[in-house]
Amino acid sequence: MAKETTEHAQRRTEINREFGSLVGKTIKRVRPMTINECDLFAWDYEADYAFLVEFTDGTVIVPSQDPEGNGAGYLFVESVR
Repeated sequence: MAKETTEHAQRRTEINREFGSLVGKTIKRVRPMTINECDLFAWDYEADYAFLVEFTDGTVIVPSQDPEGNGAGYLFVESVR
């Protein structure tokens, strides 16, 4: 196995800090965003594309096309086994 680089270790730390709170949460549903929810992000209503993942504790994931939130995004869901 290759030795972890300093850059990779820093990225791993950043990702854990940003998204680590998602570990252990339970997904309640995945649904399209409403017009009002799209308006909150200043996105055009994209019923076929803008969606969110809602957890049982009320937390949501809103996929975005970039870190600035410039539009709805996409998630790749794959098995890594």
